[in-house]
Order: sequence, then structure tokens, then C-alpha cells
Amino acid sequence: MSARSFYEIVLGCGFLAIAWYMIAASSTPDSNVFKNARVETANASLPALSRIVLPVPFVVQAPTGNWAQPWQDYCEEASVVMAAHFLWGLPIIPLMAELEMQIIEQYEVIAFRRHRDTSIDETADIMRRLYGFKNISVRPIRSKADMKDELKNGRPVIVPAAGRMLENPYFKAPGPFYHMLVVIGFDDTKDVFITNDPGTRRGASYAYNQQKLFAAIHDWNNGDVLRGEKKMIVVGR
Repeated sequence: MSARSFYEIVLGCGFLAIAWYMIAASSTPDSNVFKNARVETANASLPALSRIVLPVPFVVQAPTGNWAQPWQDYCEEASVVMAAHFLWGLPIIPLMAELEMQIIEQYEVIAFRRHRDTSIDETADIMRRLYGFKNISVRPIRSKADMKDELKNGRPVIVPAAGRMLENPYFKAPGPFYHMLVVIGFDDTKDVFITNDPGTRRGASYAYNQQKLFAAIHDWNNGDVLRGEKKMIVVGR
């Protein structure tokens, strides 16, 4: 059996487990929490909004508390898992999240010949080709308003960042050279973007100053992160 065939079997078995979980979870009261929240958000999506928070479930990139490799590098994988569960309308169970992240890693090895430091376009590819989501797009970020417009329309965005520019006090010093996180809302009254940052267990609904986050957004750019473009994945239904 070739390595590629082995990986395809692993991916297939993993997603069978995830499919079973989705079926089971969809019949539980927890799943309705996200469905109801989406309806409320959609009804509130008005141009004059100064605050919005989308119901994106959170998971840290080390779901069971093990920060050894490869979990130290799973910010991209965790961001994908959060976006996927938002689209499915399902909560996240840590052990299931671990399985999903490991499946994503195997896909990355097959598709990109590596699993670390995926660019924003590669991360979007994971959502389209591995998960099968159709309305996933990569767009440039010219201003903070570009992200806010997507959020007002009920679409969270995934952004890449020069991690140390975020100056998150909960990151292990000096912080990640390259990072990825999900922007789930904003609050103009406090001048913050609200994020699910997988780089810390305190990352659920973590607020970053709007200008600080905007300035830190840079794509991988083959390792020249500080010169990377400002781009985002728009997570559409």
C-alpha cells in the first residue's frame, strides 16, 4: 500500500467518525444554541451596527492541554475547525477537535508536502477540498471596514498574522512568528475586534485593539511574514 493510499484511508475513516458525531450532535439541545444564535445575528445585521459577535464555537489549538509538537503549530488547523463547526452549527468537543486537526495535518502533508505555516490560500483550500465547503473565498483587506462588512453580513473571517505584533500577554514569550485566528465580531464602542484566538486557552472572544490587529495581519509569504499581504478567508454559507 502506498503512503498516499494509507493517508486517504486515514482521512476517510476520520471523516466517518466526524459524520457520526455531526448526526449525533444535531439531535442534542446544544446544537440548537448555535442555530438560534445565527437567526438572532441575521436579524440584527444592520449597516448601523456598532457591535456584533457571531456564534463561532471556540477551541484552543491544544484541545486537551498538550502543547508539545505538533499542537504548537496547529493554529491554522484550529481556525479551520472553528469555522467548520460554525458552518455546521455544532459545538466542539476537544477529543473530536484533536481528531479533526490530525486529519487536516495529514491532508496538508498530501496536498502541500508540509503541515506547518499554511498560507491563507492554502488554508482556504483545506476548507474547500477537504471539508467540501463551497462559499469560501479569499479577499484582500484594504481597511478595517472590509472585515466589519463581512461580520455584519454574518460571515466570520480567518486572518493570518505576524503573531508577535499582536502582543498577546497569554502567548508564551516571545509569541508565534506566524499565527492564524478567527475574527468573530467587533465593538466600535471599545475600539476592538473580537476574536477566537486558538493560541491561548483564554482565546475565546478575545478582544484586540482594532488597529493592532489590522496592523498585524500578514500572510505567510514564504516566511517573509512582515511583507505578507493583508488577506482574509471569508467563511460564507
